[in-house]
This record gives sequence, C-alpha cells and structure tokens, in this order.
Amino acid sequence: MKKLLLMATIPFFSSGKITPEIATPDNFSDLAFQQQTLHQYDYLADMAGCGIVLLKMFYPSEHNKYPPSGPSLWLCLFSVDVISNGYGPGQVLPEWIYLDKKTGLWKKKKYALSREKTQRSLEFYGIKNLSELQPLDLYNIQSVNARGYAVINRNIPMQEQHKGVKKKLSFCLIQDKSYYAFCGSRSMLKFIDGKEVDFTPYMLKSLETVEMGLPEK
Repeated sequence: MKKLLLMATIPFFSSGKITPEIATPDNFSDLAFQQQTLHQYDYLADMAGCGIVLLKMFYPSEHNKYPPSGPSLWLCLFSVDVISNGYGPGQVLPEWIYLDKKTGLWKKKKYALSREKTQRSLEFYGIKNLSELQPLDLYNIQSVNARGYAVINRNIPMQEQHKGVKKKLSFCLIQDKSYYAFCGSRSMLKFIDGKEVDFTPYMLKSLETVEMGLPEK
C-alpha cells in the first residue's frame, strides 16, 4: 500500500522533456546517436523489474560513433527507495535532492551535516572547508514512459579524482505505473582527439529517450 500511495503522487507524461531547459551544442543532431539496449545482466543491482531499457546515446555529430566513455553504473532499484532516499546525504554533501509529492517535481534544499559527516566530507573530497564544495545542478526529466531527476555533481571523491574524473551525472527515472526505477551514473568529461568534450547536454537529451519495462523477446 505504501508503494501504491507513493506512486500515485507522481504524474507521468508520454513525451520527453527537461526542466529547466538546456542549451544544446551547435553540433547537436538527433540523428547522431548509438542505440543502447540494457538487459537484466547489465545492471549492477540484479533486479528484473526494469525489464529491457532502451535509450539513444547522443554524441557530437562530427564523430561517426559514440566515443568510449569509461565504465557506466546502471542500476534497477525499487522506486519507493529512490523516493525515500533522494540524492545528497549518501554523498556527504550539504544539499539534498528530494521529491515534492505535491507537485511531483524533484527539488533541492540545504542539508545540515553533523560534525562527524562534515569531517567525512572533507576527507572524502580532499578539501579543507565545506565552502569549497560546488552546488549541485538539478534537472527534472520526463522520458518516453518514466519520470525522475538528473543531478550534475562537480564534487568528485578523491579516489575518482585520481582517475581523472571531474564531473559526474547521476539520474533515476521511475517507470509509469511500476514499482521500479532505472538509475545510473557516469563521468561527463571525455578527451577526444586531445580535446576535452563535455557530454552533459548529450546525456541529458539521451535521458529523454529512455523507455523501460520492455519485455524480453
């Protein structure tokens, strides 16, 4: 019953949309994409509820294929957990992304860290003061048959900084009339031909195309 009540608070739509709107690069083309098909074995969290997930992975139109972008973290989670947890506290950040059940929109608010979590945050990100942390960028995403959030996080843990990660996008999309959410996380900056390319707008546009819960053929 709790799951049903939570799902009832979220309106769903049939066409893709990003809020707030984003500025697409001049070289963006809706024909420059690689079709991604995810099956149950592609998820780190082994759960069959998301079924097959389809999405178009957009890339700069001057390239003839999607450039390798390193490992991606794909998850299939219970929607009730996604709604309950939001995004932020688990990252030891002083901001929390949460669902406003009255409007069905994901919003951002300040999150007070305890003394212990503050110290953990300083060590986690390799900083001396919380003021060095950059604010999260939040987008509400509606895709073909799901709705949720995308968060741009420039606060990178020390362990990932050593691997060259500078900026990450994390998202969770809850399927229409389902108990499941398709979530993921990946680095947004990639060196191509010696030039650093920001894939943030391409990935956000890719999330508009997500269609989940498709049956195995």
